[in-house]
Amino acid sequence: MRVSAQIEVIPCKVCGDKSSGVHYGVITCEGCKGFFRRSQSTLNNYQCPRQQKCIVDRVNRNRCQYCRLKKCLELGMSRDAVKFGRMSKKQREKVEDEVRMHKQMAEVQGIAYSPYGEYSPPAPIHPAAAYSNSYEPSVAYAASSYTTSAASYAAAAPVSYPSVQGQGYSIAQQAAVPAPSGGYPQRTIGASQPDEDLIAGVTAAFDSAHGPATVAATDRLVVAASTSAFTEQQYRNMNRFDAWKKFAAELTRIIQCIIEFAKMVEGFMQLSQEEQIALLKGCVFELAAIVVTRHYNPETTSLILSREVFPASIFRPSEQAELNFFLGMHSCIHELAQLRLTSTEMGLLSAWILLDRSSLGQYIIEQFRNCLQQQIATRIADSGPLMQKLCEIIQRLRGHAQEHIRLLGQLFTTYPQAMEKGALPDLYKELFSPPSS
Repeated sequence: MRVSAQIEVIPCKVCGDKSSGVHYGVITCEGCKGFFRRSQSTLNNYQCPRQQKCIVDRVNRNRCQYCRLKKCLELGMSRDAVKFGRMSKKQREKVEDEVRMHKQMAEVQGIAYSPYGEYSPPAPIHPAAAYSNSYEPSVAYAASSYTTSAASYAAAAPVSYPSVQGQGYSIAQQAAVPAPSGGYPQRTIGASQPDEDLIAGVTAAFDSAHGPATVAATDRLVVAASTSAFTEQQYRNMNRFDAWKKFAAELTRIIQCIIEFAKMVEGFMQLSQEEQIALLKGCVFELAAIVVTRHYNPETTSLILSREVFPASIFRPSEQAELNFFLGMHSCIHELAQLRLTSTEMGLLSAWILLDRSSLGQYIIEQFRNCLQQQIATRIADSGPLMQKLCEIIQRLRGHAQEHIRLLGQLFTTYPQAMEKGALPDLYKELFSPPSS
């Protein structure tokens, strides 16, 4: 009997899912193989909030990276581990006996050899919550407890926003990743296979943090019918300061969800808290724009706020600089919405942008980019132009992010009361206030 051909009968030793062979010395599935590879490609700082006693199975494996890695190591996974073909005779006989046992059990039960016919995605970590004005999530920022006090907000965001000068997004670049020490195969990222476990984890994180999209083809008319003409007129009659307060409140609500999403992105929590803060600060505006497209209808150029639909035209500021900013943002959001990205694609794009300038290493960052392109390719034969379009829109959004900070500085000059406590959300001011404010 060729054990190498029958080894998939044995379930993954780490999580119990369908195995794909011996990886790093242990029989595992593709998901656990990919997780272990990524965990070893850079220094990690995984933490367990549950006394290091989490259950690691195919449903819960994405909930605690610390316990998952701990189980991998306890089972003997190692970058230097021998592969199946180099096992000792005693090791091979042990595996043969296990294969034989699983085959006999399957025959007795009248099922196929493999205990799991196909991959089952993990359950979301948190229940999905629909976006609305009443949604105020309790956000535990990164590894520390997150409270609503001004001191905590200050700790959650540095004073200054990273300068955009001389810094372009590297996400538009494709790269071949050389083989690092430890036996990783040398290959071109563009030709690699997508990591299904990574994709499933990002999808669950995005849906969990942001809830279902508000704009769906089946309920656009129903939602539109609930629009109040009185409320719409209230928006039109807002003065400049009140309009900024409304904008800041809505943006802060989205940012709270983005922080929740970031905490669930694989690799993010292993970074230092200082780097986590810097990464969020450097891209949270762009990530918020991606989320807004879930509440925007490009066919009617309308936006859903507080479960009501409003035409984008009612948000036109009277100040010329603010109007130009609004028109630029509207153009980016409209173009993004027209691309009809799925939740999975939005999640992968967001994770890629979030980690693009991190210290995790190019290999891990390119994994997110590769998975995004592979996902797009499942519905669009030539994914290249769409990827290029995404990168171009993100570049423009980064410019608008800097303009947003400049305009906020002007608001503070015109309305000094805007800097007073409670005038604008503390988190919003800490994230976006100009350095001199």
